[in-house]
Amino acid sequence: MDSSNALDRKAAMLPSHARTRRSDVAERAESLLRRNGHLFHQNISCDFQDGVLILRGTVPSYYLKQVAQAVVASLEEVIQIENRMEVVTSDPP
Repeated sequence: MDSSNALDRKAAMLPSHARTRRSDVAERAESLLRRNGHLFHQNISCDFQDGVLILRGTVPSYYLKQVAQAVVASLEEVIQIENRMEVVTSDPP
């Protein structure tokens, strides 16, 4: 089965108000990230369209990249997460 067809069907099943509140979902995702004790000081932004939440920004570890993804997975409108965050470690002195 083509995964894009499955996503289209899932997005079509969402109530119309859930499909139209792109910025609301992104804002709620960013709020969840800011309230998380591990991520509150990280610069992470979110975009939302057609059930897909896109995470962008930088974090200092792969662990925090995964934490961010787990935090926003609880949003009911989110069908898929594209984690485009970059891990940037500081060089040793």
